[in-house]
Amino acid sequence: MRFYKNLALLTCCLSLGLTALAQANPPKQQQPNDNGIVGDTGEEADQPVSIPVSNQTPAQITETAWQMLETGATAPKDSQEQLRIAALNAIGTLKGIQRAETDLQTAIKDPKVDVRVAAVVASGTMEDENMIPILRQSLDDPAPEVVFAAAVSLWKMHDPTGINILYEVLAGDRKTKGSFVQTGKRQASQDLHNPSTLARIGAQQGAYALLGPFGIGLDAARLMMHSNNANSARVLTVNLLSQDHSDATRDEFIAALGDKDYFVRAGSARVLGEFHGKEVTDALAGIFGDSKPSVRFMAAASYIRSSQPPPAPPAAEPQPQPDKKTPQRRPRTKPATGGLQ
Repeated sequence: MRFYKNLALLTCCLSLGLTALAQANPPKQQQPNDNGIVGDTGEEADQPVSIPVSNQTPAQITETAWQMLETGATAPKDSQEQLRIAALNAIGTLKGIQRAETDLQTAIKDPKVDVRVAAVVASGTMEDENMIPILRQSLDDPAPEVVFAAAVSLWKMHDPTGINILYEVLAGDRKTKGSFVQTGKRQASQDLHNPSTLARIGAQQGAYALLGPFGIGLDAARLMMHSNNANSARVLTVNLLSQDHSDATRDEFIAALGDKDYFVRAGSARVLGEFHGKEVTDALAGIFGDSKPSVRFMAAASYIRSSQPPPAPPAAEPQPQPDKKTPQRRPRTKPATGGLQ
């Protein structure tokens, strides 16, 4: 029953998010192939690399994966901003790992607005309580996009610190009684009341804000906006099947790492981080050289997750023991003395 409730909620959120995105950015027409599937949309440029790991030990491959992610997240050139966003998105899947937390905390202070937004979104995806303090600091960011992303991320983590930000966005061009203006970030507050700014934020983050709990990030939302219905359904299916950890589903995701659509490859790589075993880690390491950065970064992050020991099953609750009371002895009665009265 819970699965069908999630499916119904996801379908509703998907419709709302895609409507907002489509209104802000009309889709471009593409010619599908005979199967009705559009291949790589061109949104992310091919960046072929050679990362040989065949002769490395598992520990060495894990370090290679970290170097891939951290090199991508700190790429210095302005033209590589999308590369940094893809790396941060992958790092956001490494919940509970201090090295990943440090990488995101550094990126949240980056001078580039889009990089800060990506770092904040990734921190919210991680759903790690250790990230709450830095997300609260982002509520004072001068960029409204960052402020909104921080408020959404905190809200998803059941932290109401940014609720006044959400009130501001809800109010639109109305005035609110919230205390956000008192933080000193008046320009950001004014921008959150500006219809054009709200439209831009909605186009960039609206679908993610709605679909984030299901693991659909900004790139997947853009795919659904630019691509045809067949692609959208396939990405949605990846997220639905991620709830099933059977061997059959694992094998299907391993096969999908060779799919022609890079969103399907990236989504499958992400889900495989929840599985363990040599066949999984070998498959993930095998696409470290994928031409799409978002695919190889997600494969690197999932390799790190998959190579860790699986979580121990929860300990069984002790069964209550029946009370063992000391049996009480019956009082001995004196035998009736015989005799005639």
